[in-house]
Amino acid sequence: MVRSSSGATAHVASRATGAFQCLVSALDRQGYPIRFMGGWRAHGSVRASLHPAGLALDINQYARNVTRPRMPHNEIALANSCGLISGKQWANADSGHFQLGGWSGGGRHYASRRHYHRREHYANAR
Repeated sequence: MVRSSSGATAHVASRATGAFQCLVSALDRQGYPIRFMGGWRAHGSVRASLHPAGLALDINQYARNVTRPRMPHNEIALANSCGLISGKQWANADSGHFQLGGWSGGGRHYASRRHYHRREHYANAR
């Protein structure tokens, strides 16, 4: 379980709890109001979603790439500093979506899941 200072909670995989809590705590420290989070789901609404495995978290996300309030300008840096991928860094951006993965912020690294090895998912593939 991941918790924000506002009381919002989300269920995630135990191996991802530390990384997601790192992100949520960083957003809390910046004063970003976390109203709701969506973590583990029994089904994936998108092919190859990491939500069913508990390896993805949506924060204040109303639709793809739509958050209210808007994510802070350093959304990608915060996610990467916690060992997460921000959907905002993809070619088809998805601000407010975060997932556990192998992208470290430099070089040609992609998420460790087999279905995320496709380059077109990342704007920073080079």
